[in-house]
Amino acid sequence: MKRLFSLFLIMMLLCACAGASSQDIKPDAKPTQEAQNPDQVPSEAPVQTTQEPDVEPIAQSGADFAARVVDAWKSAGYLDAMTPYSEEDLLDYYGIDLSECTCGAGYADAVGYTTEAVIVVAPKAVADEIESLLSDHLADAKEVFRSYDPEAYKLVEDAVLLREGETVLMIVSPDAKAMLEAFRGVTP
Repeated sequence: MKRLFSLFLIMMLLCACAGASSQDIKPDAKPTQEAQNPDQVPSEAPVQTTQEPDVEPIAQSGADFAARVVDAWKSAGYLDAMTPYSEEDLLDYYGIDLSECTCGAGYADAVGYTTEAVIVVAPKAVADEIESLLSDHLADAKEVFRSYDPEAYKLVEDAVLLREGETVLMIVSPDAKAMLEAFRGVTP
């Protein structure tokens, strides 16, 4: 068990180091003037997302929903002790491929590795898979912390895992209820 926990801590440290220098994961909320004119090539390539052809596209307002939730959390100070995950971190740590999503973001505690917040908007089939991945992640975290760290175990036990339509939310934090309320205060 100690070996498993040691590997878990090393993995978290590597993820945090890799994510510490990355920017917040934010979708292209507003097209630039260059992107609005099809005759001009944009100076910076926009983030591309893929959707299955039989999936109806998510409304434009949902494209920046994760960024607006993150902004609400930041303005309330809930992310002050957390660092953002990069797209690679989300894929490596949770199995979430943001290229299959409309938008998403993730944050983790830079010091103790016990607090985390993930929000993703994705087509239904992808959201189903992400919800399952995050549920498994929480179950694994409970198992790791059960005999080692009662405070971390309590955080995971009280975690929020929520699925509303195409949005999947996971919060492991002492402020989980307040962060959930802030999430509910943001219009999709």
